[in-house]
Amino acid sequence: MALRSGLLMVAGAGLIAAPFVLGLDSAALVTAVGIGGIMIALAVAGTASSGRGTLPVSAQAVYDRGIAVGLLLTALLFEAANETEAALVFGIAGASALVVTSITRYSARPA
Repeated sequence: MALRSGLLMVAGAGLIAAPFVLGLDSAALVTAVGIGGIMIALAVAGTASSGRGTLPVSAQAVYDRGIAVGLLLTALLFEAANETEAALVFGIAGASALVVTSITRYSARPA
């Protein structure tokens, strides 16, 4: 779970930075900052299996899948709006999130 949280943190920060680096339009910028912020918050909430401010493991699994599907749908929306660069950014992020979700073992181990 620690690896999952670290990867989600890096992915969220990368998603926030990508529109600035690539010079994407304001719609992609606002969307990336919003989704990236949510990803970082989920990463921080998933650093422990219990305690205040953490999420249950089952909730982490659902949120991770939701983020992945949401990113892929966002990529489709940007492609429909002829924003190819933004669609690529969100598509790559969504595919990466799907890979991380598929290889993560969502089970809590006792400390």
